[in-house]
This record gives sequence, C-alpha cells and structure tokens, in this order.
Amino acid sequence: MIVEEGVDGSYEVMCKERHFVSLAENGIGSLSKGAMDRGVMALIDFDNKMKDYNVSQCKVVGTSALRSAANCKDFLHRIKKEVGLDIEVISGDREAALIYKGVSRLIVPSDYHLMIIDVGGGSVEFILFHDDVLLWAQSFDIGIGVLYNLIDISDPITVEEIDRIGQYLNDKLKSLVTAIDGLDIRSLIGASGSFEVVKTMSGEEVLSDELSTVSISDYRTIAKKLISSTEDCRSQMVGLPSTRVKLIVVTMILIDKAIEIIAPDELLVSPYALKEGLLSELLGYK
Repeated sequence: MIVEEGVDGSYEVMCKERHFVSLAENGIGSLSKGAMDRGVMALIDFDNKMKDYNVSQCKVVGTSALRSAANCKDFLHRIKKEVGLDIEVISGDREAALIYKGVSRLIVPSDYHLMIIDVGGGSVEFILFHDDVLLWAQSFDIGIGVLYNLIDISDPITVEEIDRIGQYLNDKLKSLVTAIDGLDIRSLIGASGSFEVVKTMSGEEVLSDELSTVSISDYRTIAKKLISSTEDCRSQMVGLPSTRVKLIVVTMILIDKAIEIIAPDELLVSPYALKEGLLSELLGYK
C-alpha cells in the first residue's frame, strides 16, 4: 500500500506499507484458506491506515493470483464483507501498462531501447520501450510462486533442477525472444521487490525516488551465492529479508534467464512499480 497527497501537480508520500501475503503459495489455480486469511488481515490493516490518513480516493487491484484462481470470487466476497473494499482484478495487459506508468515517472527519455521486468508471485511482466514510447508488453504466468511449485526443489537446489526450470522458462518466454530480436537493449530495469533486495545485498542503499544501478557482475555474484545456498544459510544473510528466504532462489533463476535473453549492459533498480502507476492515474499524472 502507498498513500500519497497531491497538491498543485506535485505529490508527497505519506505512508508505504508492504505485507507478504503469498496468495500464490500453492500455485495460481486456487487460493488456500490460509492465503485468503492473510489477505483479509493485510487489507484490514491497510484500511485502518487509510482511515488514519483520511484517504479520499482509494484503488485496490488484484493481479495474476486472482486472475487465475478458481475461487477468486469467494475471496473478493470475503474482502467486501469483512473489510468493505472492492477489488478490481486487472488483466495482464493492464498490469503491464500500470507498471510502465509507475516506472516511467523516474525515466528520462533515451535514444536506446529499455526493458522493464516486474517479478511477482503469480506473473512476470516484461515491458519494452524507446524514447518514452511503449513498444511491447506482455504478462507471463511464470511468477515465483508458480516456479517454486513447478517441481520438488532440493535444499540446496541441484543443477538438474535449475536446468528443468530453465527449460520451462525457455518455452514460456519465446515471445520475449521474438519481441527483442535485433534490438540493442542497454538497460534492464527491475521494478522494486526482488531487485531492491539485490541492491541491498550489494551493500548499497535503495533510493526511494530515483533509479539506481547494479552492475551485471555484482548481480551475478549475488545470484550465484543465493542459488547455491541452503535455506538456513540464506536466513543468516545480511540484506535478505526473512520474507524472501524461501523463494529467492527461483527468483534469481528467473532473473538470470531474463538477463541471458535480453543481454543488457546494465541492471537498474526502480523503487516505483504498479502502485505508483495507479497513483499517477488517480492524481492526474501522465
């Protein structure tokens, strides 16, 4: 959740909160009772904070896990009944467009092609743009919750298991390969979340309202360390939140595959993503 106050075309962040609900903990076919319970509790907390800040406009959206869940309507009914909030379940295309609107608030138009990647629990969005013009975007149902439940993963993960996940991603990401064919993509921009973890683990602070850089070599060092580690070892790592310990390995495998396909010169980290895109619309920004 993010609360902003807009005044005369500018804005100020009043509050930012994040709860790890893990709606896709059992895949994206159905929501477990535990996941729905956590979702309800998170939104009760958010609703109370919105009341504290006298929020006048509120937008609540659901993404891949709700798009795909057979019992999504049951969850939406609970939220309406127990919290009083209406959730709009948005399409993958709409999700990608909002991520672009959020990240683009920090981007200066460039002569080069750039790619945004947003890694979620149920889906991953890739957004290609050039000189402030969105050229191509697609949402793939290969989020880290999906990947984690794809196969039984050892601790630590084995080379064979990494290869199996990689082969699955190769099959799912064929349209990405086609979209970037012949293009020189200078920067891959990671939208918040896992990319902020990489930045923190590199020993540098995540900027709150600017893009920051992680070298490809630094990323590879961190990714290799995470992928080869046990869960117990990861729980002791500086800069890795406890909420990321379980799924960070498949996250790094996914980002590795994206870097392999896109071959960017640099990795940028954006603190802005979908929420900031929604706020751009609510506050009348571009």
